Amino acid sequence: MARKKKTRKISDVMPMRKADKKPEMPKRSGKKLTRYELDAKAREDKKKRKHKGLASGSRHSAGESNLNKLQQETKDPKIGSKKKIPLVVEFVNKPEKGQVIPAVKPLKKMDPMQELENLENNEILNELLDALDEGKTLSKADQQFVDECLARIAELMDELGIEEEENDDDLYRTFEKIDINQFR
Repeated sequence: MARKKKTRKISDVMPMRKADKKPEMPKRSGKKLTRYELDAKAREDKKKRKHKGLASGSRHSAGESNLNKLQQETKDPKIGSKKKIPLVVEFVNKPEKGQVIPAVKPLKKMDPMQELENLENNEILNELLDALDEGKTLSKADQQFVDECLARIAELMDELGIEEEENDDDLYRTFEKIDINQFR
């Protein structure tokens, strides 16, 4: 009769021991664990602590994986782009597809006398000046428009050599010369 070596493997024939069973941790809210559950948990923790180290033969494969990780982390998607970059810039303001850049029309310089006449006959400017004479306050945009127009009129008058002299005596004389019947 041949001798069989004793093993500690659990087979179907042998009953399972309490120590070999995996503890089933019931989820209890607020209740203490039983002595048996605490012992089973302590055994599992001890097994985890016992096998802290790395698995055998892992020293060579760990080094390779670290190198691979470093290469993956430092890889920049911008480096090594296959997109061609032109060395000479040909079109600085090239419009995108479907867009057209309109040509800038050069401003025609008006005759100073004509421009002065247009400014003096400007209805909007005259209405705003009348409102100022009445004592009304203008909005910021309107006041800026009036200031710009008056400044341009002054420039044009200096350019043309026209001097504006209004004295009280001159106004009185023009008032006397006016025929009121004309305006009826």
